[in-house]
Amino acid sequence: MLSLIGMGLWTIGDLPLRAAWELRKCDEVYAEQYTSAMQAGLLSQLQGKIGKSRIRVLSRAEVEKGEVLLKAAEKKRVALLIPGDPLIATTHISLLLEAKKRGIKTQIIHASSIFTAAIGEAGLQVYKFGRTVTLAKWQPAYEPMSAYDYLGENLARKLHTLLLIDIDEGRPLSQAEIFDLLAKMEKRGGKGIFAPKRELVVLSAVGSANQRVSYGPIEKLEKAKLGKPPFTIIVPGELHFMEKEALEAFSN
Repeated sequence: MLSLIGMGLWTIGDLPLRAAWELRKCDEVYAEQYTSAMQAGLLSQLQGKIGKSRIRVLSRAEVEKGEVLLKAAEKKRVALLIPGDPLIATTHISLLLEAKKRGIKTQIIHASSIFTAAIGEAGLQVYKFGRTVTLAKWQPAYEPMSAYDYLGENLARKLHTLLLIDIDEGRPLSQAEIFDLLAKMEKRGGKGIFAPKRELVVLSAVGSANQRVSYGPIEKLEKAKLGKPPFTIIVPGELHFMEKEALEAFSN
């Protein structure tokens, strides 16, 4: 049996109670950290709570190939711990499909996700969002502009955009890295998507005791103290008057 278990946003306390019950029953427990970084020491804390001597962290390649998990799940009760909610990443859906093809029983235990938490913490309305995009760190010979283009499409339709920040080898991007990347994309795109006056909502460490919500133009935000990573950005489209009131009330 294979269980995909969401860990929620931040601490061990975000783990659903049902998940804790299931983890105690499991023969083997694995975790992945490439879709989102976990807090230091979280897995070691969890090991003690669920009575396991080891939680093995799988690499991205091991999760995408799935053989380690699937072979174990053919004979044992196995769980994969996933930051946030289990079925946001397409990799995990592919894993489920392959398990079903092999006749392996599966179950999903959902948890809180940045997709809903960020929108709610900003005071915005979920049905006014367009396509979600990911801001990927530029690498040599890899400088994607798809996020810029999709943002433009959403703004043209007056829709908000949830901009997820990719992680770099297990490390969330810093504030300086993010704004440097936005500037590079604007220089290349030239459509004003990330112009200095563009207003953004920047959320820091959502779900933690040190969470921050900041709202304002890029030219001010990049110089402000926005908190610690991981960051999530929302690019507002046309704001309803209630959204604007809530955003101004909820932000720092």
